[in-house]
Amino acid sequence: MDRAGSEGQVCYPPGDTLKILICCENEIVRDAVSLALSGAGHEAVAASEPFQLQGEVAAAVALVVDASRGRQAIAVLRDRGFSGRALVTGVLAPEELERIQGEIGADGTLPLDPLETIAARLIATVGSRRRVLIVDDSELVARLLEEELRGKGFEIRYAPDAETATTLILKRESRPDLILLDINMPRVNGVQFCRFVKRNERFRGIKVILCSGAAKETVQSLAAECGADGYVFKDDLLGRWVAENAG
Repeated sequence: MDRAGSEGQVCYPPGDTLKILICCENEIVRDAVSLALSGAGHEAVAASEPFQLQGEVAAAVALVVDASRGRQAIAVLRDRGFSGRALVTGVLAPEELERIQGEIGADGTLPLDPLETIAARLIATVGSRRRVLIVDDSELVARLLEEELRGKGFEIRYAPDAETATTLILKRESRPDLILLDINMPRVNGVQFCRFVKRNERFRGIKVILCSGAAKETVQSLAAECGADGYVFKDDLLGRWVAENAG
């Protein structure tokens, strides 16, 4: 069923039955989440080990994990084709859940308390658009990236430099899920800014992708040096734009 709303946003109307996987070592947490989601009319499939959920990834929109099972469960189920959002849960302070989110590579957090609202909060989380921050001093490249990503349902923010980007990621309400980062920028370059993001506990849940026109070997080396999660090449982006718009 296509649930795409305006501008590509995915919406789950009240009463929609969602399939949600739960992988928690803590039996109390596992049962609490499962009962709460089942009681709200959703299909909750729970297990203590990720391998028990390998045959359940089809149509699953979310994976709820705890700190002890999270990293393994996300890796195993992504490898089996799970493409929904992975959320870490637990009876912990929001800052602690965010720290764990970054450590295990989850997409977001889902605090256990208050339990009576966990179903509504999960729907709001999986139905929200992913945030991407484009950091590039070239407005042309930024516009091309924004056009392509917005059409795929992402929420886009733009910063022409690292200073503006820092202001955005410091605020929780504007903090992105992913940063597309130019390497060659004035004052603070992309490698320096990536190091700053990756070394700060508050930002460990943010993925950073370098976007450059430099040679592949250079970009690979810089990505490894600063801890980036990957890289893309501007030449590929601009070449595709020319091919699609020529004539």
